[in-house]
Amino acid sequence: MPVADAQVLDRLAGRHGLFLCVQCGKCAAVCPMGKLFSDFSYDASPRGVIERALLGFRMEGHPGLWFCLTCEVCTDLCPAGVRFRDFVAELREHLVQNGETEYGSFCRGCGAYLWPHHTTEHMKDALGPAAEAHLGLCPRCRRYNHGKTMLALAPSKRRR
Repeated sequence: MPVADAQVLDRLAGRHGLFLCVQCGKCAAVCPMGKLFSDFSYDASPRGVIERALLGFRMEGHPGLWFCLTCEVCTDLCPAGVRFRDFVAELREHLVQNGETEYGSFCRGCGAYLWPHHTTEHMKDALGPAAEAHLGLCPRCRRYNHGKTMLALAPSKRRR
């Protein structure tokens, strides 16, 4: 059985309003991915991903699904009420739970899914090497590590 079979896609498409899409293209026009990623294409745009899902194409192994920044700009401006961000987030979660890890970045502390690898690489390029420590940890592990660091620096814990 495929990782994201037709039943899963139909359920997610119905839950998040993909069948309401009127193909106006507003989602693709406002999507910030085109400005961020030089390898962005129609296939990775919200409209392209919706079209692919509704036509029954396989979603697993499709890198376009992993471009989405889940910023909700397309969702907020959709006149038909398609909740693309929620669709992408839930489909990614389903794919990761079923073994598709090639496109994801995971917390080096606990192993939780963070965001697409493509986004992580863009942030590393934009923010530089100093951001590396934060990009590899989920919020919970960052707080935990920060707490350990602060505890180690506390005056009562220092060696004299």
